[in-house]
Amino acid sequence: MLTYIRIVMLLLLTFIYYLKIPEQNNVLKFYVIAAALIYLFNHFRLYSIKGEKQLTVIIIVDALISFSFGFLFPGSTLYLILLGVVTVTLFIGISNKTMLALSMGLFSLLWAGMMFYWWRTIGSFYFWENLISFSFVVFGAVVGDLIRKLHAALDTLNKQYDQVNISHRALSEAHGQLEIYSKQVEELTTIRERNRVAREIHDTVGHKMTALLVQLQLGRELLKLDVHTAEEKLVVCEQLARDALQEIRFSVRTLHDDEGEQLTLIQSIRKLLDDFYKTAELATVFELKGDPATIPVSLQPTIIRTIQEALTNAKRHGNAAAFFLNIECSGEEVILLTKDNGTGVKSIEPGFGLINMRERIEEHGGSVLFESIEGEGFRMRAQFPLLQRKWISGGSK
Repeated sequence: MLTYIRIVMLLLLTFIYYLKIPEQNNVLKFYVIAAALIYLFNHFRLYSIKGEKQLTVIIIVDALISFSFGFLFPGSTLYLILLGVVTVTLFIGISNKTMLALSMGLFSLLWAGMMFYWWRTIGSFYFWENLISFSFVVFGAVVGDLIRKLHAALDTLNKQYDQVNISHRALSEAHGQLEIYSKQVEELTTIRERNRVAREIHDTVGHKMTALLVQLQLGRELLKLDVHTAEEKLVVCEQLARDALQEIRFSVRTLHDDEGEQLTLIQSIRKLLDDFYKTAELATVFELKGDPATIPVSLQPTIIRTIQEALTNAKRHGNAAAFFLNIECSGEEVILLTKDNGTGVKSIEPGFGLINMRERIEEHGGSVLFESIEGEGFRMRAQFPLLQRKWISGGSK
């Protein structure tokens, strides 16, 4: 809209000057028509040029033509209205302060020369008419400067909007990748846990079932020779079958817990202790110190599996009747302490369960210590660092 107003005002004011020309002055008519054509040509060139230098040339040409009307038509201040339109273009297109200052200095010199020429030609400055028309030049400078700043702010806003869109797309892509990675980690964790359960079933239940088969074959032969000895072998077979059944129940419970409803860490531990008491009649005491929210989600399955293994060992190997669990949480580490009142042993020879427990803990940069005294039960201390992790090869077993 502003573009059309500019060319209309230039041509309209030029036409007014044309109407003031005497009929016999064809040269002046030709000049005014040529000036209008130059205005029109320069106006459309404004949309094809690039750079402030070319723009400066166009503005200088338009300004000189506008001043020429003041010299050709003394006493008419319409030339200042033309200069006001050119001034708007100057302040919109030129941002160099030095160039603007030089332009305003040149304008002042030409205007002073114009006043002197009028005084010599018609004997008057037409001071008030010039002052009123000059205010339009000042108004054009202010409006042009505001429009230029508005365009600059709009360009900045568009760039920031584009940057925000780029950042949003990048964040969306990163979020999508994180979701994919999260699902992959979840799937890998599930697969690894199922493989562990399968390995445990194979190494424990499979071993017991093999021993059970051997004992049954031996018992069948002994029935023909020694009934008393055969009965003893059947008692051994019964115990092996019970142990195998307990292993199967434990493994199935582990799989069921993985696929069941999602509980908090403390809820999962309490449920585990309650279920174990119902199935194995092992009384438990659970103490918690600190805020369990500091425990990372990635560490929680390992803590639960460690407690499960400690419970199983307390009942299976120590024939314990009571089990004590203590968890200490801080911003730097998580300490897991277990103790039972089982039979205990003189020396600890880690089996599959304890070895697997150690491997799980060390995967998180933690450490574990096993202690047992014959007749005083079994103790375990597991430490999981949260801020700094350290892996040691060849440590204490």
